[in-house]
Formats: sequence, structure tokens, C-alpha cells
Amino acid sequence: MAVSSDRKRVDRRTARTTAAILDAAEKLFNDSSFHAVSMDAIAAEADTAVGSIYHHFGNKEALYLALVERALEVNEAYMARAHAPGRTPVQELYAASDAYCRFHLENPGYFRMIALRMLDVPPGDLASAAEQRIADKVEALVGNIADALRRAAEDGQIECTDPHRTSVFLWGAWNGVLALRMRPDRLALDEQELAEVIAIGRDIVLRGLAR
Repeated sequence: MAVSSDRKRVDRRTARTTAAILDAAEKLFNDSSFHAVSMDAIAAEADTAVGSIYHHFGNKEALYLALVERALEVNEAYMARAHAPGRTPVQELYAASDAYCRFHLENPGYFRMIALRMLDVPPGDLASAAEQRIADKVEALVGNIADALRRAAEDGQIECTDPHRTSVFLWGAWNGVLALRMRPDRLALDEQELAEVIAIGRDIVLRGLAR
């Protein structure tokens, strides 16, 4: 019994430490950039030793990938609401585009980690467990769009001969337009203009798919 209690205390302490490190890294990466933030700065922000970060995550790149996984979990929660029961497949597609836009506007740091992370962390070991989990999560999100397209086609609401490739296009188009919000020049879109552009693009695509 004592061993079990000690194990639980260690697990709780580990969870608190890793959460503090992730919170600190997220804040600093969002305020600055991946390359500008040092492990020492993360340790100071998390009020822990640098060695603790290396112990729990290995290196800064692995820490960043852990944040990408956290970002994807938040994204999953937004997108899950789009696929709520009671909606037609086409209504799901409209809701999905709105949900992804809302996710970006409310969590721009997370969006950058998901859609633009190669700008911060160059490809490393793509066969690693973390990379595989990230790929699985992204494929699942895109797969839900493909499933809505397939069901809409089966219901006769749209004509879509290749739901998978169409979902990949939609995912890529959303990411491309949303990334315009982050441009440093006059081509950047403000929040209202971004929502309008997403809505127009969504209507163009769905009108093109309509029977």
C-alpha cells in the first residue's frame, strides 16, 4: 500500500512538472519564436531545473512536439463540435470550416504549431512515436472531413467522386488562407476579412460540389 501511495505521489509530481514546463514553453514560444527561446529561459519560466526539462522531454525539439500534440487535442475539441449529431453532412462541412477558423483566431499559437511548425522545427525523426501520434491525429481530423463529404455524396447533396483528396484540398486551403492572418505586411487579413474569405471559399467549393 505504501509503495502504491508513493508511486501516485511521484506520478502527480511528474504531471505537475511536465505541465509547468509545457505551459512555460508555450508562453515563451508564442511571445517570441522557437529559435529565440533557450532551454534556460524555459526552465526559469517554469521554475524548474534545466536538467528536469531534458529528463522529461529529451531536447527542445521533443518539447515542441509535445506542444504540437497539446495543440492538436484542442483542435480536436473544436472540430468535434462541428460533427455533432443532428446536422446534415453539408451542415457539418460548413460547421467544420467555421470551427477551424475559430480555432485559429482563438489559438493562433496552436495553429502555427500545427500548420506551420516546419518553419520552427525542421523535420527530424519522422518515424518517432511523437511524429506518428501527430500524423495519426491530423489524418483523423482530415478523415472526418472526408467522411462528411462521402456521406453528403451518398445522400445526393453533393457530387464528390474522391472524398479523400477533396478533404485534403479543403484542409490545405483552410491552412493557406488562415496563414494570411500571420503575414507581416499589408497582405495580412484582419479577423473580419479572414472570416469573410473563408466563408466565400467554402461557398465556392460547396457550390462546385452541388449536384
